[in-house]
Amino acid sequence: MKSDLKPGRLLLIYGGLLITFLFLLLPIVWLVFASFRSNDSIQTGQLWPAPGDLTLANYAEVFQINGLVGFLVNSVVIAIATTLLVVFLGSLAAYGLSRFALRGKQLFMTAALLPQFFPYVLILIPFYVLMSNLGLVDTHVGLILTHTSITLPFGLWMLTGYFNAIPRELDQAAAIDGCSRLGVLFRIIYPIAVPGLVVAGFFAFVVSWGDYLFVSILSQSTSTQTLPIALQTFMSSLQVKWGMITAGTVVAIVPTIVFFSIVQRRLVAGLTAGAVK
Repeated sequence: MKSDLKPGRLLLIYGGLLITFLFLLLPIVWLVFASFRSNDSIQTGQLWPAPGDLTLANYAEVFQINGLVGFLVNSVVIAIATTLLVVFLGSLAAYGLSRFALRGKQLFMTAALLPQFFPYVLILIPFYVLMSNLGLVDTHVGLILTHTSITLPFGLWMLTGYFNAIPRELDQAAAIDGCSRLGVLFRIIYPIAVPGLVVAGFFAFVVSWGDYLFVSILSQSTSTQTLPIALQTFMSSLQVKWGMITAGTVVAIVPTIVFFSIVQRRLVAGLTAGAVK
């Protein structure tokens, strides 16, 4: 299909996209190169390193940190559990909101999303008090429930929109064939709404994986601390180890990139469908 845009306008559009792409990509490229530079080399202020400045020492030191594997395992367990809970609970609630005429449904949806408009620091102390009363401070369960609470509203809204777009005639046809409500959800709705489930899950995973604020308050020992907390050990009042911070950051973002690569097609399809809706 040919474009009706003039060559000059096309050049302007593609030029703008290229500039935006470079603007977003350059910090990541710098981060990767900085992870191979010594602390002194980074502090010189030079944007790009000389070939002789490149070293693997930062990565060697990062992987020698006591408990690094534990930090990584904690991050994986908490992020995956949060993702599964958000997708499961969000889909159940979204199906009910989509398929049943519930009184006060719109008010509930608005109330669920309202906390997302406030900085997380405002709800930090209430979360700590709640988890302390439940005996869940410094536990994996406490962190999983906290991350689920702050990411579930987005998943609920996303999945409700997807389920609303799925014809109810499919539910009726499945019910005629003897399918239960849960059977309709798992056998009919879930396969159709996979892109939406992926978007909701990916959002929950990224937020949980990168959270520092809640983990720093609710986690009090290395048995529950995650990778963002581990990066803090490279900073002190006397010295900031920029080389190790950048290397640790690269290590921390690799799982997210891998996850994105796996779900990329579904994620793009989900975002595109959401934009059309």
